[in-house]
Amino acid sequence: MLYWFPRVCLVLFFGAVIGLGFLPSTPDDVANTVIVVLLGLGLFSLTLHVFPPERY
Repeated sequence: MLYWFPRVCLVLFFGAVIGLGFLPSTPDDVANTVIVVLLGLGLFSLTLHVFPPERY
């Protein structure tokens, strides 16, 4: 379940951003937002890989 949680949150976040019209004004802002979100998901996945919840 923890594996899919960040991805579901990401989809819900982008759905809310698009649905409510809170899109950043420039393509650079969009790119920066996507990069930060992807880096966060990557760090979370790396943490789960290094410290799997089944072991601790």
